[in-house]
Amino acid sequence: MRSLPSEAVPEAGLATALADVAALPGGTWPSPITAVDAAAPHAPQTRYAGVAVTDDGRSVWWAHTRPDQAGRMSILRRIGDGPAQEMLPPQLDARTSVHEYGGLAWTAVADTLVTSNFSDQRLYRVDGDTSTPITPDTAGADRYAEPTALPGDTWVACVRERHGEKVSHALVAVPLDGSGDIVELWTDSDFVVAPTVSPDGRRIAFLSWDHPSMPWDGSELQVAPLSWTQDRPTLGPAVVALGGPEEAVLAPTWSDGETVCAATDRSGWWNLVAIPAVGGTPESLWSVERDCGVPLWRLGLRSHISLTGGRTAVVCAGRLHLLDTASEPTAIATPFTSWLPWLAADGDILVGVAAAADRRPAVVRVDTRSGQWTVLDEPDQPDTTWAPTPTLMDIPTDDGRSVAAAFYPPTSPITRLPDGAAPPGVMFVHGGPTAAFARHYQDDVSFFTSRGLAVVAVDYTGSSGRGRRHRTALWGRWGVVDVDDCIVVARVLLAAGRVSGLVIRGMSAGGLTALSALSRTGQPFAAGVSYYGVADLEDQAERTHEFESRYHDRLIGPWPAARELYRQRSPLARMATVTHPVLLLQGLRDPVVPAAQTRAVAAELARREVPHALLTFPDEGHTFSDRDAIATSLQAELSFYGQVFGFEPPGVPSLRLTPDRATALGEP
Repeated sequence: MRSLPSEAVPEAGLATALADVAALPGGTWPSPITAVDAAAPHAPQTRYAGVAVTDDGRSVWWAHTRPDQAGRMSILRRIGDGPAQEMLPPQLDARTSVHEYGGLAWTAVADTLVTSNFSDQRLYRVDGDTSTPITPDTAGADRYAEPTALPGDTWVACVRERHGEKVSHALVAVPLDGSGDIVELWTDSDFVVAPTVSPDGRRIAFLSWDHPSMPWDGSELQVAPLSWTQDRPTLGPAVVALGGPEEAVLAPTWSDGETVCAATDRSGWWNLVAIPAVGGTPESLWSVERDCGVPLWRLGLRSHISLTGGRTAVVCAGRLHLLDTASEPTAIATPFTSWLPWLAADGDILVGVAAAADRRPAVVRVDTRSGQWTVLDEPDQPDTTWAPTPTLMDIPTDDGRSVAAAFYPPTSPITRLPDGAAPPGVMFVHGGPTAAFARHYQDDVSFFTSRGLAVVAVDYTGSSGRGRRHRTALWGRWGVVDVDDCIVVARVLLAAGRVSGLVIRGMSAGGLTALSALSRTGQPFAAGVSYYGVADLEDQAERTHEFESRYHDRLIGPWPAARELYRQRSPLARMATVTHPVLLLQGLRDPVVPAAQTRAVAAELARREVPHALLTFPDEGHTFSDRDAIATSLQAELSFYGQVFGFEPPGVPSLRLTPDRATALGEP
């Protein structure tokens, strides 16, 4: 698909607008936030992916994607107060495809960088300008993630995912000398993640789980002795220190050589405990009715980290707290209200990724003794006069539950709605479905609110952040209760006059929710947008990747015994009741939701002559990473909303809806 022009209002034109415009209908407001801006390196689609600290806190490493380089992940290093330096040769891309969603793909071993490379999925050792592969070339059949240095800094332990007749996972050790003499350390579970070595080098802690669990359903903290035979690492028998089929454990970190700290939801909330490495009774470090952790959708996510003196830093409800056995938990004072689950520490120095409602994510260093903090790397921060302030809502349902949502009003320093007018609105539905909407500044939200649209983000039943009971309440009801919740929020906003109408927009699992909502009789949405949305649950159950291959057993029912229920819940089987316009966006390299599902939805809409548009992106997978693809999608959405609600967005190429075939943005 060709690139599209920016829809920016020229500075001179914006100055004229400042003087002349008093009130305009929602969707027609002039805005300096272009689709290209929202897709630039500071956009929400640009993610930091790991931080590291070495040299007693003097040396800080971090990784972040570059949408202007097709989503390539680069790694930077800053020593002391010096400038950040690029550490990755341009031919390498520090991404992994383990679990298809990837995550932490690299580590620093002294001054050496060890990283997975996206194109071939091999591990590389990088010394200055020299990069050397240290795992065999298997044409991507073997994938590696979460490398961590073993004692002596000549080997790394990491997760290996092997694709053959079946997919298997193992904890392996890889020598840095490039010999390719890989040692299998652990192969006794369907999944293994999060290897971490004790400070004395005598033990490794890691997490494991088996089908049909997902890691947020049930997992085990394993601890095994580490020894060496002829300079090759080996593991002794592992002890299950914590966890089980109905208890989910997160992010082991060592307090000392004898004690592991981890988050467990055995209380109903992901709270921190300390557990002896040999097993025993866990000691609560902080009991609070909030989650101090997030689901492991990506490898390497960590919301707590051990510090010196038996202290622990932990992110809870977005804030950074310090736990000390000698005192009550205290919040570390920073302007950041949304710390992301990327934490690392060395001594007293902590490094993480932090943001706020009016700040994009940045790499921040904190001296946990003095409380002093320093921003090490950040994008250009937004003009706060264009940043919407969300209103958090907890909306009761008829069956005694409640739905959390955040309402973002149209926001502009130069334009307002006409007196008495309500804006058109867009409902954001997150993926997962075990996820949650980020509570920090989102460029795509401001892209719409700065033009006079309202945005409401819904954390439906099953979303994370509200405890295990809320998370598991989606079991057996996916495609039902999530849709119910979105409809409840929509009706409340419409009845209160907060919006004049609503479009529902979802990604991945959120796409299933959006398409399912459109198929409901009497539903309140004017249209729907699906980004690579799940549309055929039977196909998904039969062909999805290994990580989620049994996920649906709990979300819907055991496969294939519950096949009829899968068919009934599939949006594709319910297209006969969809009459409102639909926008479909799909990457053709998507390994999670095959493009065939989205094309089948488009074909069914065309057969029934329902207005729709299908935009496909040949080089995109599950989630878009290229700047042009992201910008094109946002422009397509805005044009689509204009046609649905009857406004003309300025400067945006027209998306032609058609009842009989797929179309492209900007087509005549």
